[in-house]
Order: sequence, then C-alpha cells, then structure tokens
Amino acid sequence: MKKINKKYAEIMGQADKAVGRKEVVSLLKKAVMIMSKSEENLAA
Repeated sequence: MKKINKKYAEIMGQADKAVGRKEVVSLLKKAVMIMSKSEENLAA
C-alpha cells in the first residue's frame, strides 16, 4: 500500500511541474489508474 501511495505522490509531483497539456493529462491518467488499483485492494 505504501508503494502505491508513494508512486501516486511522485506522479502528482511530476504533473504539477509538467509544461504541456498532453503531458499533464497523461500523468493524471496514470495517477487515476494507481488510485483505482489502491481502491480495488481495499475492497477485496
């Protein structure tokens, strides 16, 4: 669980520093996928 939260924080930091729109959208999609995996683990 800590790995998921750490990875999410890293990606959100990258999205905060990103310049282009496509780059930001791509990083946010990755962050959403990580959080959905986290929620799946909690539900199971």
